[in-house]
Amino acid sequence: MAKSLLVAYVLWFIGGWQGLHHIYLRRDRHAFVWICTLGGIFGLGWLRDMCRLPDYVSEANEDREYCEELKEKMRRRSTPKFNNVRFAGELCMGLLLGYLTYSAVPEEFTEKMDIFSASRMFVLGLSAVGVAVGVWIVANIGHEEGSFSWAMLGSGILYPWYLTNTGALAYSAITSAIAVNWKGKSWKPKKKKRGLCIRLFLLSLCCAIYVSLWISAFYFNAYITTKDGESVKIRVAIHNFFKSPAWAETKSTFKQLYEFYKLHGFGRLWEQLVDALDPEGENNAQKVLGINSSTSQKEINAKCKKLSRQWHPDRFKLPKEKKEAEEKFIEIQKACDLVSELRNRRANRNKRRDRDEF
Repeated sequence: MAKSLLVAYVLWFIGGWQGLHHIYLRRDRHAFVWICTLGGIFGLGWLRDMCRLPDYVSEANEDREYCEELKEKMRRRSTPKFNNVRFAGELCMGLLLGYLTYSAVPEEFTEKMDIFSASRMFVLGLSAVGVAVGVWIVANIGHEEGSFSWAMLGSGILYPWYLTNTGALAYSAITSAIAVNWKGKSWKPKKKKRGLCIRLFLLSLCCAIYVSLWISAFYFNAYITTKDGESVKIRVAIHNFFKSPAWAETKSTFKQLYEFYKLHGFGRLWEQLVDALDPEGENNAQKVLGINSSTSQKEINAKCKKLSRQWHPDRFKLPKEKKEAEEKFIEIQKACDLVSELRNRRANRNKRRDRDEF
């Protein structure tokens, strides 16, 4: 069925940033790049498409005039000529997937690895593959075909350098794009067209992998800031949330937040929400110890000693009871340490604030 220029423009207008017009015109790689880069580097590619859509529709419909012009290009040149816009796209997509692959690994894991450890070499090697994949995807849009081997060779040539400097990943995107445009480019042979279901499945699979990388990067390396100005990793905050009173009393908590929102507006709601989620685990620790925020440090120390004696594993003889006591004893010790540490931090912060104000 022939593609309509009008339909293409409508899809460009209502869903161009998600590449809907490219999906309609069977340009699935182009659509994937638009999805990953928010419309081609924050909408720049989307604006450029406004002028390019007539050519894309002619290509999709295999118009006689367009095909003859393409054949003439292939006859005059054995390989496609260099294109600045495509080269910039290769760089951006290579950088994006390279750094995203690297960020999907926990930050402390990469920082603690020895320079030449097998784990570090594997992670950085995987990042180099991410760079090559990004460059290769853009190099294969339209009638041009880019060699993944040359993209990988260009990305990996600087591998010894970014073993000691991860910032060199940026340069590997440049060398990968140069390698593809120098030796790894050719005209794409005409292939049998895939059905819509297969195309959507492959596009959805690629999007799922891309989103999973973002989720992994966010989960392992993002932080949340508490009302005390402390930075807590998202994964720690999530872990503490599922043990917090807020999770046990979800309906009550959200009702309270709604009432708070009606009284104070959205501005202070976020602060209240972060506090309710208990990212540092303080509320849960207080619940374990049976104390509250007004309990003095002396009372906390006494409570910790009492509970530690009560649940000390040596007081239990049966294996099952002993195991339960060990778990409870460890939980109590962690709760005592956490509450004391947070209170000490808060006290020191207040002293510094008072001193600065004075």
